[in-house]
Amino acid sequence: MPTARRALATAIDYTAMAVPLGALAAITLLRHRNRPLPDVSPAKARVLVAAGLTLPLSAALAAAEATGGSPGKRALGLTVRDESGADPTYRQTLLRTVAKTAVPWELGHQAVWEFRADNTRRGAVLASAAYVALGLQAAAILRNRRTYADKLAGTRVESSHGSSN
Repeated sequence: MPTARRALATAIDYTAMAVPLGALAAITLLRHRNRPLPDVSPAKARVLVAAGLTLPLSAALAAAEATGGSPGKRALGLTVRDESGADPTYRQTLLRTVAKTAVPWELGHQAVWEFRADNTRRGAVLASAAYVALGLQAAAILRNRRTYADKLAGTRVESSHGSSN
Protein backbone atom coordinates (compact mmCIF):
# COMPACT_ATOMS: atom_id res chain seq x y z
CA MET A 1 0.00 0.00 0.00
CA PRO A 2 1.46 3.38 -0.89
CA THR A 3 2.94 5.27 2.03
CA ALA A 4 1.52 8.56 0.79
CA ARG A 5 -2.06 7.27 1.11
CA ARG A 6 -1.55 6.27 4.74
CA ALA A 7 0.15 9.56 5.59
CA LEU A 8 -2.56 11.60 3.87
CA ALA A 9 -5.30 9.57 5.60
CA THR A 10 -3.68 10.36 8.97
CA ALA A 11 -3.50 14.06 8.06
CA ILE A 12 -7.20 14.05 7.12
CA ASP A 13 -8.09 12.34 10.41
CA TYR A 14 -6.08 14.83 12.46
CA THR A 15 -7.73 17.68 10.55
CA ALA A 16 -11.15 16.14 11.18
CA MET A 17 -10.37 16.28 14.90
CA ALA A 18 -8.97 19.82 14.73
CA VAL A 19 -11.95 21.36 12.91
CA PRO A 20 -14.40 20.99 15.85
CA LEU A 21 -11.75 22.41 18.17
CA GLY A 22 -11.24 25.40 15.89
CA ALA A 23 -14.99 25.94 15.63
CA LEU A 24 -15.34 25.80 19.41
CA ALA A 25 -12.50 28.29 19.83
CA ALA A 26 -14.05 30.65 17.27
CA ILE A 27 -17.48 30.44 18.94
CA THR A 28 -15.94 31.08 22.35
CA LEU A 29 -13.97 34.08 21.11
CA LEU A 30 -17.01 35.52 19.30
CA ARG A 31 -19.21 35.11 22.37
CA HIS A 32 -16.64 36.91 24.52
CA ARG A 33 -15.39 39.49 22.02
CA ASN A 34 -16.52 42.44 24.17
CA ARG A 35 -15.74 40.92 27.55
CA PRO A 36 -12.94 38.86 29.05
CA LEU A 37 -12.93 35.10 28.84
CA PRO A 38 -14.03 33.28 31.99
CA ASP A 39 -11.27 32.90 34.55
CA VAL A 40 -10.62 29.15 34.66
CA SER A 41 -7.74 27.71 36.61
CA PRO A 42 -5.07 26.05 34.47
CA ALA A 43 -5.61 22.73 36.28
CA LYS A 44 -9.34 22.83 35.55
CA ALA A 45 -8.73 23.80 31.92
CA ARG A 46 -6.34 20.87 31.46
CA VAL A 47 -8.96 18.41 32.67
CA LEU A 48 -11.79 20.06 30.73
CA VAL A 49 -9.87 19.94 27.43
CA ALA A 50 -8.95 16.27 27.89
CA ALA A 51 -12.36 15.12 29.15
CA GLY A 52 -14.52 17.44 27.09
CA LEU A 53 -12.70 17.45 23.77
CA THR A 54 -9.87 14.98 23.29
CA LEU A 55 -11.62 11.91 24.67
CA PRO A 56 -15.00 12.47 22.93
CA LEU A 57 -13.29 13.21 19.60
CA SER A 58 -11.13 10.10 19.99
CA ALA A 59 -14.23 8.03 20.78
CA ALA A 60 -15.96 9.36 17.65
CA LEU A 61 -12.92 8.61 15.49
CA ALA A 62 -12.76 5.09 16.97
CA ALA A 63 -16.45 4.55 16.21
CA ALA A 64 -15.83 5.58 12.59
CA GLU A 65 -12.89 3.16 12.34
CA ALA A 66 -14.96 0.31 13.81
CA THR A 67 -17.68 0.89 11.21
CA GLY A 68 -15.62 0.96 8.04
CA GLY A 69 -12.94 3.56 8.49
CA SER A 70 -12.09 7.04 9.64
CA PRO A 71 -12.74 9.96 7.28
CA GLY A 72 -9.18 9.80 5.97
CA LYS A 73 -9.21 6.07 5.43
CA ARG A 74 -12.58 6.15 3.66
CA ALA A 75 -11.40 8.98 1.41
CA LEU A 76 -8.27 7.08 0.39
CA GLY A 77 -9.62 3.55 0.12
CA LEU A 78 -8.08 2.20 3.31
CA THR A 79 -9.61 0.28 6.20
CA VAL A 80 -8.62 -1.06 9.61
CA ARG A 81 -8.80 -4.82 10.19
CA ASP A 82 -7.90 -7.01 13.13
CA GLU A 83 -5.00 -9.42 12.84
CA SER A 84 -7.26 -12.16 11.42
CA GLY A 85 -8.58 -9.85 8.69
CA ALA A 86 -12.00 -9.32 10.31
CA ASP A 87 -13.57 -5.99 11.19
CA PRO A 88 -12.04 -4.65 14.41
CA THR A 89 -14.05 -4.29 17.58
CA TYR A 90 -14.82 -0.86 19.00
CA ARG A 91 -12.48 -1.67 21.89
CA GLN A 92 -9.63 -2.30 19.43
CA THR A 93 -10.25 0.89 17.48
CA LEU A 94 -10.61 2.92 20.68
CA LEU A 95 -7.28 1.61 21.96
CA ARG A 96 -5.72 2.30 18.56
CA THR A 97 -7.14 5.84 18.39
CA VAL A 98 -6.15 6.71 21.95
CA ALA A 99 -2.59 5.50 21.31
CA LYS A 100 -2.15 7.16 17.91
CA THR A 101 -4.11 10.37 18.44
CA ALA A 102 -5.19 11.18 22.00
CA VAL A 103 -1.87 10.45 23.69
CA PRO A 104 0.31 12.63 21.41
CA TRP A 105 -2.41 15.30 21.34
CA GLU A 106 -2.65 15.46 25.13
CA LEU A 107 1.13 15.35 25.59
CA GLY A 108 1.28 18.40 23.32
CA HIS A 109 -1.49 20.20 25.19
CA GLN A 110 0.12 19.50 28.54
CA ALA A 111 3.46 20.75 27.19
CA VAL A 112 1.85 24.05 26.18
CA TRP A 113 0.38 24.48 29.67
CA GLU A 114 3.77 23.79 31.23
CA PHE A 115 5.50 26.29 28.94
CA ARG A 116 2.85 28.90 29.79
CA ALA A 117 3.56 28.33 33.49
CA ASP A 118 7.31 28.76 32.86
CA ASN A 119 7.95 25.09 33.64
CA THR A 120 10.19 24.78 30.61
CA ARG A 121 11.90 21.55 31.65
CA ARG A 122 8.59 19.74 32.19
CA GLY A 123 7.18 21.30 29.02
CA ALA A 124 10.19 20.14 27.02
CA VAL A 125 9.84 16.57 28.32
CA LEU A 126 6.14 16.48 27.43
CA ALA A 127 6.70 18.05 24.01
CA SER A 128 9.53 15.62 23.32
CA ALA A 129 7.30 12.68 24.26
CA ALA A 130 4.61 13.95 21.85
CA TYR A 131 7.19 14.24 19.06
CA VAL A 132 8.53 10.76 19.79
CA ALA A 133 5.01 9.29 19.58
CA LEU A 134 4.36 11.07 16.29
CA GLY A 135 7.82 10.19 14.99
CA LEU A 136 7.32 6.50 15.74
CA GLN A 137 4.08 6.58 13.81
CA ALA A 138 5.65 8.42 10.88
CA ALA A 139 8.61 6.01 10.79
CA ALA A 140 6.28 3.00 10.67
CA ILE A 141 4.18 4.55 7.92
CA LEU A 142 7.26 5.52 5.89
CA ARG A 143 8.55 1.95 6.16
CA ASN A 144 5.08 0.63 5.29
CA ARG A 145 4.82 -1.20 8.62
CA ARG A 146 2.32 -1.39 11.44
CA THR A 147 2.41 1.49 13.90
CA TYR A 148 2.80 0.99 17.65
CA ALA A 149 -0.93 1.80 17.95
CA ASP A 150 -1.79 -1.06 15.57
CA LYS A 151 0.46 -3.46 17.44
CA LEU A 152 -1.14 -2.50 20.78
CA ALA A 153 -4.66 -2.87 19.40
CA GLY A 154 -4.04 -6.00 17.34
CA THR A 155 -5.03 -4.21 14.13
CA ARG A 156 -3.55 -3.33 10.77
CA VAL A 157 -4.33 -0.85 8.01
CA GLU A 158 -5.01 -2.29 4.60
CA SER A 159 -6.25 -1.20 1.24
CA SER A 160 -9.96 -1.72 0.74
CA HIS A 161 -8.81 -4.07 -2.02
CA GLY A 162 -6.98 -6.35 0.41
CA SER A 163 -3.24 -5.53 0.60
CA SER A 164 -2.14 -4.94 4.17
CA ASN A 165 0.64 -4.08 6.55
